Parts: sequence; C-alpha cells; structure tokens
Amino acid sequence: MNKKTLNIIFIIIILVLMGIVFWQYRNSKLKRDDIVVPPVDTLTNDSIDKVDEKKVVNPPPQTFPKVTAPAKDEEALRSKFTYEVPISKILNKKWEWVEAINYDESIFIPKKSSVFSLTFKKDGTFSGTTDCNGIFGKYTVKDSKITLSSIGQTMMYCEGSEEIKFTTYLSQVNGFMFNGEENLVLGLEFDSGSMIFK
Repeated sequence: MNKKTLNIIFIIIILVLMGIVFWQYRNSKLKRDDIVVPPVDTLTNDSIDKVDEKKVVNPPPQTFPKVTAPAKDEEALRSKFTYEVPISKILNKKWEWVEAINYDESIFIPKKSSVFSLTFKKDGTFSGTTDCNGIFGKYTVKDSKITLSSIGQTMMYCEGSEEIKFTTYLSQVNGFMFNGEENLVLGLEFDSGSMIFK
C-alpha cells in the first residue's frame, strides 16, 4: 500500500467520525426540542406534575415575628410623626410650651415650661403668658400655615427670664400641625425648627 492510498483511507475515517458526531448531536438536539415547558407564570400544579412527575406541595406562608420598638423609641417615633389639623382644633385651649427643636436637632427646654402658654381665639387674636409677662397679638391662617403678628407684652422686668427666647421663636412661626402624641407643633420659617406645646 503506497502513501497516497493510506492518506485516502485516513481521510475517509475522519469523515466517517465527523458524520457520527454530527448525527449524535442532531438527535440529542431534536430530543431537547420535543420537551415543551410552559412559561413560569402559566405553570399550575398539574402542569408541573406532568413535567416533573412529582406532586407539588405549596409551602406554608412565611410568618415573621412581630418586632416591637423599646418604649423610648416608640415615644420618639410618635413625636416625629406629624399631621395637619384644622384651625378649630387648636382654638380656645391653653397650650403649654414644652420645648423647641432647632434645625440642628438641638433642643431648648424652658426652666419653667408650665408658665409659658398660648391661647388662640376665634377672632384671630391670641394671648399667652411667659415666666415674667403676659403676651398678646394677632394670627392669620391659610391652609396649614399660621403667622403671628403684632406681638406685644406687659412691661415687667424679671431677672433670668427666658421670655425673649419664647417671643423670638413665636415671631418665626409659620405653620401648625399635631404630632403622634397629640401635641401642637408650631413650625418655624425656613425649616429652622419647631415649638412643641401640650
């Protein structure tokens, strides 16, 4: 057998092997194409049974333990939650000043909080008290916005009074709402803070 004949036989063997590999690949592809799986969103228990031939059991719904916040955190959440109220809800009640929260979240608490008060009257005026004098003035309301104006006071002098702090905050008031503790919240202009009354 010469070299030319050996080359022809070798080429024939290669072609036969390639034909066998191609035939096996084609048969396996056809078998895969015969399996039709419905889209996931159309699968039912019965159709899953036909594909997997296993009974599908729906797992019980997950239950999660109820998480309760510590009392201190719940109190903080209630004080930060606010909602709008009609002006009628704040009228003719003596509101005692509790604290002021500044834009940087620092808190000012008056030494004698119970003596600082405000009362809004139906006629568009308000009156109040400080740790030294009585105060009075007018208010105007539009939606949830409120502005205090013409703020005046009696003229007694009291050493160590925090009255100026109180009246300065009042002059910046531009909104009102309630928090989760049913306290009156007077918002200050430019989002610079708020005054809390109970």
